[in-house]
Amino acid sequence: MLNIFNLFLFLLLLWAMFMLAAGHLTWLYLVFGVIASALVSLVSMRLKLIEKNSELLYLSLGFYRHFFMIFVNNFLSSLFLIINLAFRKKDLHPTLHRIKLGANLRFNPALLMASFNMSTGLFCVGVKENAKENEMLIHAIDPSYFKKCDFQKICLNLRNINDDNLI
Repeated sequence: MLNIFNLFLFLLLLWAMFMLAAGHLTWLYLVFGVIASALVSLVSMRLKLIEKNSELLYLSLGFYRHFFMIFVNNFLSSLFLIINLAFRKKDLHPTLHRIKLGANLRFNPALLMASFNMSTGLFCVGVKENAKENEMLIHAIDPSYFKKCDFQKICLNLRNINDDNLI
């Protein structure tokens, strides 16, 4: 976690998901979840597991919208990939792809790397940054998964991710 606020939000969301799954979400449980999440976040900060003076990153609505859409679009294909891997229904041919980006991106390359890592069958294994250009090395479990990934759409979405100038 980058900061105390991110840790608090993550713990509270996790708490709410468990309560919804159990069917016991009431105001009392929600208040208890807020208190427990705040307490764990503060203890983590006191133990120096997270930094006290960090920026409030990732509060942008565009950030959550971007990664939620990647998750929704890749959910079923991820399940199918797991089933294919478990039962070996399809032969896979892992490949490495090198992507060259311009030097002056309007977004942090780490966001692009996270976008690839959330896409089905893809994993960013290396990033090389220099003054002229940025380069990423992407591992694809099969070339078809790399072809399905719309690189141009991801880059366009990442340009608009900073809708409240926090990232």
